[in-house]
Amino acid sequence: MQKVLNREALVREKKKIALFSILLNLFLSVLKIVAGVVGGSASLIADGIHSLADLAAAISVYAGIVIANFKSENFPYGLYKVENLISLVSAFAIFFAGYEIARDVLFADHLRRIENLPITLGAVIITLIATFLFSRWERKKGEELNSPSLIADAEHIKTDMFSSLVVLIGILGNYFGYPIVEKIAVFVIVILIFHAGWEIFVEALKVLLDATVDRETLDEVKKIVENHPLVEKVKSITGRSSGSYKFLELEVVLKTSDFERAHEIIHQIEGEVKSKVPFIERLVIHFEPPEEREKIFALLLEEDKKPCKNPQRCKEVILYTSRDGNVEETQRWELKNGLTLEKGSCAEFIETLACKKVNCLLVGEIFFGKGALYALAYYNIEVGKIPEGASDFKELIKKGVECTPADKLVSNGC
Repeated sequence: MQKVLNREALVREKKKIALFSILLNLFLSVLKIVAGVVGGSASLIADGIHSLADLAAAISVYAGIVIANFKSENFPYGLYKVENLISLVSAFAIFFAGYEIARDVLFADHLRRIENLPITLGAVIITLIATFLFSRWERKKGEELNSPSLIADAEHIKTDMFSSLVVLIGILGNYFGYPIVEKIAVFVIVILIFHAGWEIFVEALKVLLDATVDRETLDEVKKIVENHPLVEKVKSITGRSSGSYKFLELEVVLKTSDFERAHEIIHQIEGEVKSKVPFIERLVIHFEPPEEREKIFALLLEEDKKPCKNPQRCKEVILYTSRDGNVEETQRWELKNGLTLEKGSCAEFIETLACKKVNCLLVGEIFFGKGALYALAYYNIEVGKIPEGASDFKELIKKGVECTPADKLVSNGC
């Protein structure tokens, strides 16, 4: 489950992790260079210099997180993409690290003799453990915080672990007299390094070029919006990422033509989506009135299959969909407990109708009280009365049954 933080807490958490990365790379750089000089390992010294490049990259990540959250009149959408730009730079740093390792080991003319094996091995083992644990932790935190720069930095630190493996293999190969083992290992690791860099490069470039948001997020948002009882359908949904945040735009058809009511519904949807889907910076929803070509009717029947006149005798509901002059029965279900005259007993039934996008509820007699009528009005469900003696309900709907807005009705009963 994702950890959702407010904006200030999110930035503080990112900065803290990036600062840990700076301190780790500083420590490893000093450790490798000192151990390489004392132990006589040229590859360890080179790897220490490579860690200085990692240190510079970590500093740039920290700067990117700070800069990304500045806003000004010239950048009203924020500078969130600085994070993705930093990810792109980190990808090139990973490419350079792979090239550096290949150049220093694969194309080396000779290997220097190890003078102090315990010191060099100790430095390598400490590096392996530290980089492995920290890269896993930073990547996990980067995914929790939806931070591309932290994820990129975690991958970059993982390359330091790979380069340490190269150093370890190089030291042991040199010590036991099998330098070819070192070259084979380096070749495999360089491929893995370039693969990691390529993934970061592609993801960063997609965001910088405004590629769409991942399909999982779009599907989740669409499902939330469609489940709102006053949304007839979602016509389109698009979005783009910017750093850790997402900007989404939707076109929806609402079950109301009232402008103020539509705005109220839109605000409800925005709040619900942002509470359930993290890291949405902006959600723009364009709404349209109901489409007249389709209308859903709910017919409430008694046990004898006649339109319901008494709430306590209502036993069955049939849904009819009227589309382009044709009427089809689409669903039916039984009311296990029926309806009663108790206050609020119709609420659950009306909510069910709203979730099924019903436009008009048909009954034999309008028995609803004010509470039920207010609920029907809230969901924009009209009420229609079936004429006495009618039996062909599909034909009646096809010819046109009169439906009245619930807020215009006054009655006693349910």
